[in-house]
Amino acid sequence: MKKNLSFVMAVGWVFSLSLAGLAEAQDNMQIATWAGFRSAAAVFTFDDGCANQLSIAVPIFDKYDYKASFYLVTGWSPNYNAYQALVDKGYEVGSHSDNHASNAADGRTMPDSEIASSKSNINSHISGQTCNTITYPNCEEPNETTLKANYIGGRICANGIDGATPNNYYRINSVICGNTGSVNSAEAFQGKMQQAINQGGWVTFLIHEVDNGNGYSPTSSQAIDGALDWAKKNDSKIWVTTFRNAIMYSKERDKSTIAKKSGNASSETYTLTHSIKDNVSNYDYPLSIRIKNSNNWTTVSGTQSGKAITTSIKDGYIYFDAVPNGGDIVISSGGGSTNPSSSASTQPGSSAAQPASSNSSIGGSVEYKLEMEDYMPGGAGIGYSDLDGKNDNTGYRKGGDDAGVVAVGTGYGIGYTMAGEWFGYSVEAACDGQYSVVARAATGNASTTRFSVSVENVSGSVAVDVPSTGSWDTYTEVNGEGTLKLSKGKNVVKVSIDQSYINVDWIKLTSDNAQCPEVIPVAKNLRLNSLSGPVQYQVFDINGHLLKSGTVSAQGGVQNLWSTASRGLSKGTYVLRYGNGSSTRRVQVRK
Repeated sequence: MKKNLSFVMAVGWVFSLSLAGLAEAQDNMQIATWAGFRSAAAVFTFDDGCANQLSIAVPIFDKYDYKASFYLVTGWSPNYNAYQALVDKGYEVGSHSDNHASNAADGRTMPDSEIASSKSNINSHISGQTCNTITYPNCEEPNETTLKANYIGGRICANGIDGATPNNYYRINSVICGNTGSVNSAEAFQGKMQQAINQGGWVTFLIHEVDNGNGYSPTSSQAIDGALDWAKKNDSKIWVTTFRNAIMYSKERDKSTIAKKSGNASSETYTLTHSIKDNVSNYDYPLSIRIKNSNNWTTVSGTQSGKAITTSIKDGYIYFDAVPNGGDIVISSGGGSTNPSSSASTQPGSSAAQPASSNSSIGGSVEYKLEMEDYMPGGAGIGYSDLDGKNDNTGYRKGGDDAGVVAVGTGYGIGYTMAGEWFGYSVEAACDGQYSVVARAATGNASTTRFSVSVENVSGSVAVDVPSTGSWDTYTEVNGEGTLKLSKGKNVVKVSIDQSYINVDWIKLTSDNAQCPEVIPVAKNLRLNSLSGPVQYQVFDINGHLLKSGTVSAQGGVQNLWSTASRGLSKGTYVLRYGNGSSTRRVQVRK
């Protein structure tokens, strides 16, 4: 008996250690329950496509810069142009069936056949999103197996608040609003959101008509305004978002793992992964992360797959948002951009404005990569022509020239494109050559969409035909037809939109016959005279991926620094970033 007791005690002791280790790991790396480490989520859903939703409710949401979800009965001839405009602004449009179970044979439950057909009808009329959430007409719940094959989640009419993880994503609760529901005043809305905050949960509001329209159960517009005003004042606690975003975040949060891959005193690499991608969604909504600031860095910068992400330091943690399965996340000591392929002249510490391209030597060929968001400065008519003034409000471009910049994963590209628009890019070519064109682009158009690439003062252009990728968030690489001539020295490359609605992440110009012996010369005669003591450095490949980092003496200038930093690297072109704090500099070097 004593031996058995000892065994049980030993097992208990080991188990306690495991829990302690798990708690420590969770404390060092955390995925937020809700975006921005808020306590709760609030979703506003509008059913039936009532006219007052567009004319009265939408301006209220625009006023507070919040987005809602609208659910259409496709057989009721909705104004798809109006809903397309909503999607263009970041709202969601989903399915509420084809006929609202109005046929005598249907009873009150939407037929299984409409689960897929209503989705298809919406996708055929509205671009820029994929319809992947649904609300059920008459509050009757259809076949769940068919739902799962078409949607990531659905809303029922049960009057309740869900936890951070609903019991069933296809039976998400709601709070019924209007004169037949439990919420029709600002105070009632506020009370439900406060309840969600207290529970760390998720409240979904079900709204039909607004004010005095002809639809079911009108909700007061003053109540909606009061609700959003309260939410804005409590934005640090409650996340007002669309139904789709809340579902995506909740599913990804529960299935994602953040892990440290490597690290040293100046840089740490992490991975954020899950395995829930299916035929309905990639589940690639950014998650909010925080990691312990164990090195006590005072300023930080970050990248994911080589593209800059926003980072901040607070209360002993480093905060950032990252996309699951989006590539390595590199968090580095020091401020400023860590995307060396960026050409923005506003980059902190940049010694000079760089051309809008990065270049490299690949086995005898020469390649220039154009990041589409880095079109030339100078404003309309010089760097770009923008016909509709739309963008994702990313804040990437400064000075009011954000001409169609959109988020692409954790990076940027151009979108909201209209036929006749163009963007210009400066390319400093090392020598003459003929260059082929490869682009990473997306279009939700049903048919192939075209843009073209040309060089200023050079005849001819290369057409790039992008087949439908199903949505503006699904990118693919496509080859252009023909080649462009670049001459040694400065070239202005023009990207012209021939057909509307295409997103472009980047373009690569590659030549196999431009044998440039010195694509990028090794930096010379650069000294660190303004610095003293050890100098931090980072080495990136030409696509912006961090390869190594460390510290080196300031003595001997950049040549001595590069001699140390380049050890173990194969021949090629690299970006060296060095300096302390805000005085960082960068230089392209070749080994």
